[in-house]
Formats: sequence, C-alpha cells, structure tokens
Amino acid sequence: MTEPRLAGDDTAKPQDASRTDGAPLLGLPASLPLVLDLDGTLITGDLLYLSFFSILRRNPLIAVSCAAWLTRGRAALKRRLAQHQRIDWSRIELHQDVVALAERENAAGRRIVLATAADALLAQKLASRLPWIDQVLASDGEHNLKGANKADLLRKTFPGGFIYAGDSASDLAVWAHAAGIITVNARDAVRAAAAGLGRPTLHLQGRAAAAKS
Repeated sequence: MTEPRLAGDDTAKPQDASRTDGAPLLGLPASLPLVLDLDGTLITGDLLYLSFFSILRRNPLIAVSCAAWLTRGRAALKRRLAQHQRIDWSRIELHQDVVALAERENAAGRRIVLATAADALLAQKLASRLPWIDQVLASDGEHNLKGANKADLLRKTFPGGFIYAGDSASDLAVWAHAAGIITVNARDAVRAAAAGLGRPTLHLQGRAAAAKS
C-alpha cells in the first residue's frame, strides 16, 4: 500500500501532537487496544456492497439469491456474498490517516483490533494484507456485529477498556462504552454527538489511497 500519512484536523492536532513528545494516544495507556471499524473507517467503501457488485458483473441473477438469503438475516446474507465475492483487493481504498495512526500505535506496543459488521471471511482477507492488525472480530453468518452488538462484545472482550475508531451514527453505541473516541471522516452531527460523550476525542479526516498488491 502507499506510504501512510497521519492527517488529523486542527481540533485533533493538540491531542495527537504527532506523538513527538512520546505522549500516549489520547492520554490513554498502551494497554488499552485500539479498535478499528472497517467500512467507512479503515476503508472508504462498504464490503457488503463491494461483494454484491463484484458478483453482479458475472451473475446478474444474484439479486434473486440475495432476497432469499436475506430472509435468514443480514448476517446470513453477508456470509453468502462473502463466499461468492470476486473483490479486487488491490483496489480497496484505505484511509491513510487511520493506517498511519494504527501502524504508529502498533509500533508503540498497542494492540490493534479490527471490529466490523462485515463478514469474517472478508475481514480476515483484508487483515491478512495489513500485518499490524492483531485480532479480528466480525459478523459470522449468524450474528451481525454492529451497534449495540459490537459494543457488548467489545466490553466482554476488553473489560479493561478500549479506544474505538468509527465513522457513523451506529458507532455511537460503541463510543458510549469506549475509554477514547476517534471519528473518521464523520458528519458534523456524528462528531458533535461523539464529543458530547465527554471522552478524550480525536477527529481524523480520512484521506484515502488504494492499497497496492
């Protein structure tokens, strides 16, 4: 992938300070993992839709199959699409400020976790291209790991606390239980709601570049 650059906004710079003074991220100890959402946070797109359109080009009737799979739930739909996808992984666009931050924190000894509503087959595939990801938590074909479901799992998995990076209103349920908050290319309303939770907060712009194979 391209050489990453950290690109926080003006509000974030005093808190992050590019780590030049050795201060921990958001003032929180390295024992707390940095948990990254995937769709819209680590990458610019949505793996569910990328899966669907990668199949649609070869099989226009996939929409009929999707309707049947969806009757068994959104997690089941994601699993079936993941099993049939033909995604060109080299063209996935990564948010380079998120990559830079994760690589920096990983080098500082912080555990980096990918926690996503995307199917585990896809999340693991992407994580295999990013050596700084230590652990993957994802939808499994039965449980859709989004919003409150994700928050519950993270609280159980990391009872000592965690820092969470997300981009959308659905992430507010997770930020409500996080020790530190990172928003990525989020709408003003989402940023305001996240800031209102009263936790240490960093806002990133989410500059994108395609990953190289």
